Amino acid sequence: MPRNNTANIIEEYRAKKKHDEIMQHLKEREWYVLRSLLGYWWAIFFFLLGGREAGKSYAVTNQFCKDFKEKGIPFYWLRLSETSARKLLNNNAEKLVDPDLRRKYNLDLVTNGNNVYNVTRRSKPDKKGKTKILEKKLMASVFSIATFYNDKGSGLFDKDFLKDKNMKYNICLDEMNREKSEKNSFDIVYSFTNQLENLVRSTKGRIRVICIGNTLEEASDLLCAFNFIPEEFGRYKLVKNKKKLGEYLKKLEKVTNDKERAKLDEEYKDIPFGKRAVIEYIEPTEAYSNRRKGTIADILMPTASTFTNKIETDTTLVFKGRCKSPQHVIKFTKDQKDWFTLWENGCISQWNKENKPAIAMRPYLDEVYDMKIMTAIMQKFDYRAFRYKDLITFKMFQKNMNLLKPRGN
Repeated sequence: MPRNNTANIIEEYRAKKKHDEIMQHLKEREWYVLRSLLGYWWAIFFFLLGGREAGKSYAVTNQFCKDFKEKGIPFYWLRLSETSARKLLNNNAEKLVDPDLRRKYNLDLVTNGNNVYNVTRRSKPDKKGKTKILEKKLMASVFSIATFYNDKGSGLFDKDFLKDKNMKYNICLDEMNREKSEKNSFDIVYSFTNQLENLVRSTKGRIRVICIGNTLEEASDLLCAFNFIPEEFGRYKLVKNKKKLGEYLKKLEKVTNDKERAKLDEEYKDIPFGKRAVIEYIEPTEAYSNRRKGTIADILMPTASTFTNKIETDTTLVFKGRCKSPQHVIKFTKDQKDWFTLWENGCISQWNKENKPAIAMRPYLDEVYDMKIMTAIMQKFDYRAFRYKDLITFKMFQKNMNLLKPRGN
């Protein structure tokens, strides 16, 4: 056998052995590790979807604390409601950073309003053992997205923040999904978008937004906004023209003023970069499954996806055939993302500029509203009479149907 062929076989064997060792390590790993996900330099949004106690929030908190201690990068931590945000700030942010991470990074935290500071220097204790804070540094800010309107115009955005090349935006939305019993009092996507606008304005580079959520039977509002719902475990990348995106981001780093940035944006305005998102649907490892087996949640709710980390997706209503003739446009709101096209065979797809008579599912949509027609659509939905072009269409249509208030006959 030629010597070079033998060398290639040995190299392949070593590579396979290393790969098997890595896969075995991942299989035995009990807690989620964030490091590999952050290697997608082009992404703005990172979604972590998994069961409870998988270590998602801990991994993100650890990374943010590391960035703060090593590079001085502060971070934003967002929650859905004002109540949950306030709980994180109580007792000097006791619930924001885990005790072992406080020890690991030698953090001495105090709070003031929505801000969390790390105390870097204190006075010597007085006779009563009390000390005074002499120096402190901003580590984090905690906000609710539900009350984003309170933060508008309050000077949260710093236009000079990224002039320091070591800085970047670290933002996390923890618990991004509503629980089943939680009151639906605001639009998550609208509120989240506006709060991000408060924080980062038109920033396109050096920004990392991590969204953490437990797996749910119902569609996540934010995932519907990205027009993608994972059906299998894995990592999904939503990006277009990655090479051009890389060119743009490199040039963006060299921009020194607004005029140069406007010129760069003009150059790339016709090139779509997609959602710039990575979605990680975390598969439970053996170690995780073994740890969760026999717990209270496993005993009382053994099939709940928020604990099992597995969604049993209903695909029986997904229609893979051809739709020939659009019949109506079903409108739930004035927003075009809530419009759907009903085809001749009873299939429903997301609206794609089909010009057909509208069926208004609510009054005051600038369309003729007929309660009998609306009720007929609801009944057909309840009887599972419709088919859907894909799973995301089914989930989005289902979400809009659930939001309709019951009306009399």
